[in-house]
Amino acid sequence: MPIKKLFLFSFMASLLCICHSQSCVSEISFDENSEIFQNPGQGWMRSGETLKGSWNKVNFGAGYIRLTWAVLEPEEGVYNWALIDNSLKSFSKDGLPFYFRIMCVNTSGYPPFYNSPKWVFDKGAKYTVHTMQKKPSKKCPDGVVKVAVPEFGDPVFMDAHEKFVKALAARYDGDPRLGGIDLGSYGNWGEWHCTGLGLGKGVVRPHSRGVRRRYADMYLENFKKTAVIFMTDDHETLEYALGVGEKPRVGMRRDGVGSPGHFKRWIGTSPYEKIARMGDVWKDMPILFEFYGSAEMMREKGWDIPYSLKWVLKNHACLVNEGPLTPCQISDGSAEERLLRDIDLYAGARLVPEKARIGYAEGVLKVSLSGENRGVSKIYLPYEFVYELRDSSGKIFMQCLSSKDPRSILPGKFELSDEFAADLKRGEHYNLSLRVRHIPKILSDFKFAAKNLTKDGALDLGVVKVK
Repeated sequence: MPIKKLFLFSFMASLLCICHSQSCVSEISFDENSEIFQNPGQGWMRSGETLKGSWNKVNFGAGYIRLTWAVLEPEEGVYNWALIDNSLKSFSKDGLPFYFRIMCVNTSGYPPFYNSPKWVFDKGAKYTVHTMQKKPSKKCPDGVVKVAVPEFGDPVFMDAHEKFVKALAARYDGDPRLGGIDLGSYGNWGEWHCTGLGLGKGVVRPHSRGVRRRYADMYLENFKKTAVIFMTDDHETLEYALGVGEKPRVGMRRDGVGSPGHFKRWIGTSPYEKIARMGDVWKDMPILFEFYGSAEMMREKGWDIPYSLKWVLKNHACLVNEGPLTPCQISDGSAEERLLRDIDLYAGARLVPEKARIGYAEGVLKVSLSGENRGVSKIYLPYEFVYELRDSSGKIFMQCLSSKDPRSILPGKFELSDEFAADLKRGEHYNLSLRVRHIPKILSDFKFAAKNLTKDGALDLGVVKVK
């Protein structure tokens, strides 16, 4: 063979070997799904023990209830966990997390006299009687309601309640079905204020910082795995609960959204202006909100509902309690209703993939993905990115964890890039997908806001062809 032809043959043969040793690099663009869909830990919190009976137009991302100590410990050392257990079971069946708060006194509706157990007062814990005039009803014909208001600084009361919180944490701390627990207990409704308890006009927190810190420590020292969320009404204890470490110890919950007075008492304003890290808590821990009253009440007072809805998202909410304002109180097609839908869409994280690039060469699979988190905060629950490679029969050939933690993605652009050793057969093709999976594998996958999803909800990254 002539030398020139031999050289050309050798060159073509070597080029052919290179082509055989690698697959064609593929690129894919994604179409955003602009519809409302359910994601755990994002959107609205269903107030109740189950999703049953909820308004089906709403993205409920979690369940939530408030419970009295008296119900949970009717006798000293004898616990009734049924309400919590049943709620955890119910919401986890729907793939959603559950949250709750403990109350020692509750003045809503027609409460029983004892919201803290009778036995603790029989042991000598002090209390006062608060009499309220309510609207007469069949349950309460004269409308007169009386409740026992505990003396929160009483040593007998505090010791007994601390034992209860320890038992609560021993049972539920780290339960993968539990999204978080409010740091409650102190004050009316466990909201860290004593207004409405008949203690005197203007009496908000009659107890010392030391007493209030002890209630905070009951939760901080016992709940080490589950997210603890603090009611921000008490700015002094909030600063203490946040701690001084690199990351805050607690998330934040604020009730009363919609009240003009509420907007004047928040991040950067008195009395919170000295809590320097308050504005960045959302980057590590969840922010939850609840409205002051119903849509009807807010309209009667002339309060700006659209402003309130926008404010919730501006302040990085991941979840909004449906009560006392529930989405079904606002008419379809109204400007308010469209803003409610924004909470469905953008509270928490909303991961919108844009482009992916996939290649296979020399036994190495390389994947890169870019996109944008168009939500107002992030994923706080324990999730991970998992690649799944399926063979032509549809069976999972390989699963690999991404080096990217979904919980690290803040609002804005994001990228992830991974490579894995993969012994793929020449001539075969494989379907590649990316799943945002709950690490304990109990809650539903966190879905991407894309139309390019597989039948089981993972992001479809296309076909890997091996030449």
